[in-house]
This record gives sequence, structure tokens and C-alpha cells, in this order.
Amino acid sequence: MSVRLVDVTSLDASRAMGSRSRRHGALPVGSAGAGMTRTIRDILAEGMRRERLGLIRPLWHDWDEDGREEVRRRADHLMRILSDAGVQLVQTGEPAPAATPTGPTIVANQVYGAPDTMREIRVEERGFSIVAVKGAETTVEQTFTLNDAMVNAGLVLAGDPAAKSIKDLGKQLAATAEIYRLNAAGSGGGK
Repeated sequence: MSVRLVDVTSLDASRAMGSRSRRHGALPVGSAGAGMTRTIRDILAEGMRRERLGLIRPLWHDWDEDGREEVRRRADHLMRILSDAGVQLVQTGEPAPAATPTGPTIVANQVYGAPDTMREIRVEERGFSIVAVKGAETTVEQTFTLNDAMVNAGLVLAGDPAAKSIKDLGKQLAATAEIYRLNAAGSGGGK
């Protein structure tokens, strides 16, 4: 399903605004067509969380109701602000599937101070790798799974001295952030 913003000042007020509950997305999205069961409020809240934090765990549908409701209240506030400005959210169809990278390279960046070298994050059979590419020569700097990265991130957050002994941990955690940011977490062959 897609959601679009509508400038309600250009629409007939009785048709556009309806009741207060409709204006703020309180009607189930399912009332707009077959297969639609989420409210605009819920969709907007999930989008706000993802925009702010990225695609993180727990995923929206796995998250506890109290956590989701807190973000939904923020979405309510944003919808009120938009409504006051004459803008309304309107659902226009079914959700589009999230795009995932189709090739092995998720992202490539030029290495600082080395204009002839690129660093790529690639999908591997059982996880991901960070690869340096200089001309036609490629060097795998490290291979890891997302589980490895999450355990290592926990070490860093806990202040565990063992984190200091992990070679290129910063690259691994930066690569993990890019993997989630670009919606490629499901591409790696292992968790």
C-alpha cells in the first residue's frame, strides 16, 4: 500500500475531512480495500521509527505493544500538525515490497587518501565481507555475519576490553550499519 499527502485545502472540506477520527487515521486501513488492515497511524509510526533509528531489531511487528504505542502517539502529534497545515495522509494502495540489493555489492566507497582503491561491502554465501578493490585486485579484509556484529557491538557497549582486540571492529560495525540502512540484512546467507 502507498500513502500520499493530500493538500486538503484543495478538496471539498466535507469529503476530505470527514470525522475527526477519520482525519487522524483512526479508521482501519482495511476499510479502504481488501487486504489492508493497518491504520495510517500505525504505518506512519513505523516509518517514523525507521527513519529515526534505521531498520533495527526488534522489528516493528515483533516489538512490544507499549513501545509501539509510544511511537504511535508521536505519529498522532505529527498528523495533528499536518492537519492544522491543511495536509492529510491518505492511503492509496497496497504496500510495495522493500527493495533489496540484487548484486553481491551492497555499497562501495572510495578509500580516504587512496583514489585508486574502493572498499565494498558484499554479500557472501554465509554472511557479508568487506573487500578492498584496487584496479583488478581484490582483497577480502574480513568476513562476518550479522550475529557476529551484534555480539561485537554488545562488547563495545558493555565496555568489555575484549572489544579492543577485534581487528577492524570499526569497519565491521560501520558495514553493519550500512547493511541495515540499505535494507540488505536479508541478503546474507547466514544470520
